[in-house]
Amino acid sequence: MAKPGDAVADLSSKELRAVVLVARYFSFIGAAAELRLSQPGLSRIIRKVEQQIGVTLFHRTTRQVTLTAAGAQFVPFAERLLDDFANGIAAVRALEPGARGQVAVGCPMSVAQSSLVAIILEFRRRRPAVKISVREGLQSMIHEEVLNGVLDFGIGFIRLPIEDMLVEPLHDGSFHVAFHRDHRFASRRVVPLDALRDEVLVSMPPSANLRQIFDGAAASAGFRLNHAITVNTYSTVFELLRARAGIAILPDPGVPDADDPLLTSRPIDPPRVEARLSIIRLKSRVESPAARAFRELVLAHFRPVATQDKA
Repeated sequence: MAKPGDAVADLSSKELRAVVLVARYFSFIGAAAELRLSQPGLSRIIRKVEQQIGVTLFHRTTRQVTLTAAGAQFVPFAERLLDDFANGIAAVRALEPGARGQVAVGCPMSVAQSSLVAIILEFRRRRPAVKISVREGLQSMIHEEVLNGVLDFGIGFIRLPIEDMLVEPLHDGSFHVAFHRDHRFASRRVVPLDALRDEVLVSMPPSANLRQIFDGAAASAGFRLNHAITVNTYSTVFELLRARAGIAILPDPGVPDADDPLLTSRPIDPPRVEARLSIIRLKSRVESPAARAFRELVLAHFRPVATQDKA
């Protein structure tokens, strides 16, 4: 095997993809099938990669394949290299008429189910040959996937500067309590934070950025919020609100539509939450023309006046 100080390993994209697929399937059988290789052929590729870089990537037994510590560190690196290579090709292709390529964006489910719909439709109208991938998830997942190069950029509520990231604010955070129209809060213009003290909340998981913001605000006010029901999607939140199972704290965008026959919402006051809906992207990532075009549409959607003045 190669030793420290040896020449830099000369690995092909096929070899990197073989490593990534074995790690993904934890199986030489599944990876070989996707690569359309024989299992002995795939094994030879993996051995060659291990010899090139000088480490063992996989523990192999007759029943299972697992990553070594070195393999667990190498696989994300291989994925980033493959993503960067694919993005580079997409960027070059995007220079041709027809603007081909792909864009990968991450955002909270509340944004994906509201504002992002109109943005996607407009982008498809302008660049029908570009493929769009939207990853919906919690802020921590979006941050990690932007940092690892999986996403071109992310959208989320940002409270503090983020090292290694470019942050472009879209608008100040606005937070509401959502509920069935026959709830007692419907008679209010705003809902004070302390009015939520004894309410049954339908909430996202504890790691959700929004939940952490309001848990901290409630603790500062001397009480704890009652997260009686925890779910993983905003569609489930809305269904439970329609069934009168409780109320929910939601960001705007993401609150029920004004013409929703069953649900409505009111602003929460206080606290004044110092969080802005923002775009985050990796400083070191070369932005493809397709990703730039999509990001500019996001900016125009949320900051139409500023974008028009700039134009």
